[in-house]
Amino acid sequence: MRVDLITGFLGSGKTTFIRKYLAWLQKKGDRIRIIENEFGAVNVDTRLLRDMTEEIDDLAGCCMCCTGKDRFISMLLEAAAKGYDRVLVEPSGIYDVDEFFSVMRLEKVARVCEIGSILTIVDACLPQMPSGETGYLMYAQLLAAGEIVLSKTQLAGGEVESGETQLAGGEVESGEIQLAGGAKDGRDVQIQRVLTWMQELVHSMDPEKTLDTPVCTKDWADFTDEDYRRFESCGYYQDRHNRKLFDHGAAYTTFMTVGNFTDEEDLKRRLHSVLEDPAHGEVLRVKGFLRDPQKNWYEVNCTRHDFFVQPVSIKRGLAVVIGQKLNEEKIKETLES
Repeated sequence: MRVDLITGFLGSGKTTFIRKYLAWLQKKGDRIRIIENEFGAVNVDTRLLRDMTEEIDDLAGCCMCCTGKDRFISMLLEAAAKGYDRVLVEPSGIYDVDEFFSVMRLEKVARVCEIGSILTIVDACLPQMPSGETGYLMYAQLLAAGEIVLSKTQLAGGEVESGETQLAGGEVESGEIQLAGGAKDGRDVQIQRVLTWMQELVHSMDPEKTLDTPVCTKDWADFTDEDYRRFESCGYYQDRHNRKLFDHGAAYTTFMTVGNFTDEEDLKRRLHSVLEDPAHGEVLRVKGFLRDPQKNWYEVNCTRHDFFVQPVSIKRGLAVVIGQKLNEEKIKETLES
């Protein structure tokens, strides 16, 4: 049984990509199982995939690289025993991809499973590359990928100045970008920034390394059968690098909330405060479903640079705040008072 890992940092677009990739695999006739891992106790992504398949294992409230590793192994073995062709694994956004290789090398797993493709999703609208523990996790994800897929490229851009940075190495596929120093196209310049930042991130972690992984920069609405066949067979890299070991449970924490707000605008105001005011800690993402006093339900999926709140019909109220050094008292005051 082939096992594909769809990785990427919080809010990069992993679930949206899986929906598209899954639809193509289903159309091809493959029997697919999905393993969804969420660091918080609420697995919003599982609910967003239920309309496409019931073949989902939900691994919530832990990280499958450490506290949830044994459950992840059991899910793989069970899927193989049931005869699935392929498993799509969506880890949490703070997943240490090196642990995926350690699981797949286990004798009991290797007897019945093999790594298919590792695809790393990177948000093309990122204002900058992350640093610290977060930067290391993205570094490891980039090095392992058989292909890097930029998300939200149709939203990238805006006003730019001439003389923007040039692409710092690497190969770009399916959406070639060859910009001169005076490029004016905002979308292309932002994409080029992200490509350069990825190179700089890798170099900052190891000056001897250069990222030469193929990068897909296409608008996802334009994916073709050829693109999906490439994703299906792009493989992976098991790169040797200096590993940074740290306690995910200590580095990243969560706060659960049912919220307390009057309407959609009030909810948005409170969420912006939590994300932007450093008094709340380093909040990386707020994600889940919340209800106002009129029993209107909202899906919340927000980072500092990607803010998404919309009415939904799902009737379950709970959201999770994910970040580092969270000030739980301040978050509770903002979201629930």
